[in-house]
Amino acid sequence: MSKSISTLSKMWLKVKNIENSLFPQLQEQLGVLSTKEQKLIKILDFAEIEKNITDISTTNTPKDREQMARAFIAKSVYNLQTTRDLIDRLRIDRTLRVICGWRYTNSIPSESKFSRVFKELSDMKIAEKTHEKYVKEYLSEKIFFYNATDATRIPLREKAVKKAKSESKVKHKAGRPKKGETREPIKPKILELQKEMQTVDEMLSLISTQCGVGIKQSSKGNREVWIGGSLHISVVDGDIPITAFYSGANVHDSSLALPLIKETSKKVNYLYDLQDAGYDADIIREFSTKLGHSPIIDINPKNSQVLRDKIQLSKDEKMKFKFFGLMPSIEMKESKHYNQRSMVERVNAYLKDNFGCNKIYYQGANKVASVLAFGILSICIHQSLKLLT
Repeated sequence: MSKSISTLSKMWLKVKNIENSLFPQLQEQLGVLSTKEQKLIKILDFAEIEKNITDISTTNTPKDREQMARAFIAKSVYNLQTTRDLIDRLRIDRTLRVICGWRYTNSIPSESKFSRVFKELSDMKIAEKTHEKYVKEYLSEKIFFYNATDATRIPLREKAVKKAKSESKVKHKAGRPKKGETREPIKPKILELQKEMQTVDEMLSLISTQCGVGIKQSSKGNREVWIGGSLHISVVDGDIPITAFYSGANVHDSSLALPLIKETSKKVNYLYDLQDAGYDADIIREFSTKLGHSPIIDINPKNSQVLRDKIQLSKDEKMKFKFFGLMPSIEMKESKHYNQRSMVERVNAYLKDNFGCNKIYYQGANKVASVLAFGILSICIHQSLKLLT
C-alpha cells in the first residue's frame, strides 16, 4: 500500500512540476498554451519515448528519430489520420513544432522519411516498449478491481490473405470406427494448446496477424463483415488500457483471452476478469481462477434451447425481484460487477474517435499494430493522470 501511495505521489509531484514550472516558461516563449497542447506535453513528459530510441551501442543516434517519435505521439493526441496531415499541422503550428523538437519549418523531414522512420519504429516496437515501461513504473503497485477484455474491429485498405487449400478430408460414417480402421486424431483447439504453454510469446505464436476477413454479430443481431484485423485490449479501472495485442480479423476473440489475462496479471494486480459471451469457455475460467482472479463471463446460449430457456427464466426472476423490491440474488450482484465491462467499450471509442485510429492507411501487421500502440500509449497516460484529479 505504501508503494502505491508513493507512486501516486510521484505522479502528482511530476504533474505539479510541469504545471507550475514548465508551462509558465513555455508560455513566455510560445504564448498561451491550449488545453490540447498541455495534454500533449504531459503525455510526452510521462512517456519519455526518447529513452527507448537512444542506442548505446551506436556513437550517434540517426537524425530526427527522437523528434519524429514525439511527433507520432502528437499525431495520436491531435487525432490526425495520416502522416500528410501531421506534416501540414507541424508547418503551420509553431507551438506543436517546438514541442516535438523542431525550431524551423525547413527542419521538418519529408513525408517519405517519416514513412521510413515509422517502419523502423514499428519493427523496434517502440510504442509497445514505452507503454510497458510506463505501466511498470507508475501502475504496477496499484490494486485494481476489474480487468475487462474485449476486441474491436480494425478495417484496413488491403486485400485479405488467401488461405492455402487444405487436402480434402476423407468422410467417415458416424459412430465408432470399424475393426482395423484408423482415423486421424481430432486437431486440438487453440485454447487447449495455449493452456499447456508457459509463456505469452508461445501463446501468441499460434495467432495469425495477417490481413483476413472478419465476421461478427453485433449486439443488435446484425451481421458485420470487415477486411483487416482486430485489436484485443485489457482495460482496468479508470479506463486505463494495460495490454493490447493485434491479430488478423479471422481470429476468434477467445484465442487471445489467455495471453491477455497472463500478461495483464504480470503487469498489475486486479481482482475480477470481466468478459462477454464470446469468451464463454471453461478453460478461460479455470485459467483466470488459477492466477488468483474471479472470472465473470457472460453465458453464450449457442444452439441450446434448454440453456436459452434457463436464461429467460433467470431474467424473469430478476424482474420479479426488482418489482417486489426484494434483496438481489448472487447472480444480480454479479451482474453489477459485469456492468463495469463497459470501460473497455469506452476505450475502443476513445481510440477511434479521439486518438487517430478511425481510419488506418498503413499496410502490414507491424505498422498497423504500431499505429494502434501509439494510440493505446496516449490513452493509458491520459486516463491514468485523470485518477490524480
